[in-house]
Amino acid sequence: MDKELRKDMEAVLNLFVRPQLASHGGNVEVLDLDEDGILWIEMQGECSGCPSADDTVKNLLEKELMRRIAQIKGVEIDSGISDEIFAEAMKLMTAHPKPNTDDVGP
Repeated sequence: MDKELRKDMEAVLNLFVRPQLASHGGNVEVLDLDEDGILWIEMQGECSGCPSADDTVKNLLEKELMRRIAQIKGVEIDSGISDEIFAEAMKLMTAHPKPNTDDVGP
């Protein structure tokens, strides 16, 4: 992403997004803008792992950024977990049957 676009994104975030995130102890870092116009971000502080993070992205970040920067078509949180690691974890979780707890006494 070019410097001017990055500067514009940071300005929108600083004016319209970060103050609201900071009021909850959070922040956001821009990671990448892919060829499809998806802006990849990392939620930080109290926003990292928050159950409402997806709603915050849709209702705040996407709204503000897409309204002001034409190149942005969507915003996604980068979990930091690659597709390969996620697939392996899912295999491990589904490979082991759950123990039968019906026979366990009080």
